[in-house]
Amino acid sequence: MRSHGVDVAIFAIAFALAGLVALALVWSGDWAYAMLASATGNTHATFVAPPEARDVCGPELAMDLSRLLEWHRHWVAYVIGIAGVPPGPACSLFSSDEYRHMADVRNVFTGAELIGGLAAVIAAYRVWRGRRRGAALRVVRDGALLAAGLVAIVGVVAVLAFEPLFLLFHQVFFPQGNFLFDPATSNLVRLYPEWYWQGITAGVGVSFIALALVAAAGAQVALRRASTTYTRAA
Repeated sequence: MRSHGVDVAIFAIAFALAGLVALALVWSGDWAYAMLASATGNTHATFVAPPEARDVCGPELAMDLSRLLEWHRHWVAYVIGIAGVPPGPACSLFSSDEYRHMADVRNVFTGAELIGGLAAVIAAYRVWRGRRRGAALRVVRDGALLAAGLVAIVGVVAVLAFEPLFLLFHQVFFPQGNFLFDPATSNLVRLYPEWYWQGITAGVGVSFIALALVAAAGAQVALRRASTTYTRAA
């Protein structure tokens, strides 16, 4: 029983890490940005041109949803490591501090991808280890339920204290402190305001809980079928 408990705990943590990283990738898509923007009524934004570029760009630039999605697509491709620094128009819409912060975000996400991949391997190993004892399905069922419970608890805390947790996250992963931008002048904040982060966090969390419950239910169904099947000895 003790060995089973260890397998379940390790599987739950590994499953949660791998699943959350994978779902963060899924929810970084254009569809999620467009859905959240439409749901919150934020399909337009006004970017403020940096002082040094106002002669070329004018003081403000109106951004409809298609232009916001274009920039979002550029930044996501950069952060997940499949493209270089997003090209800018004749005038640069983001400050050097914003570009440096996004470079830090890219480094953090690269680490998260590595951790997610390693976590997936660990979860698979724990299932294989449980299979050797005839307990693979119980490991998946119990571990998935535990993972869903842990993420649900974090989700409740996030709902009650989103801003302090969001700030704590940035302080932990970006200790250099270059993540604090003035909403009045930062186009990065205008591209990714609070409604976006709240929606993405909720989407990833709810999706993971649903995925974990489906995995647990599937394992439970398989266990019931196995328990009602009798095979005669040859």
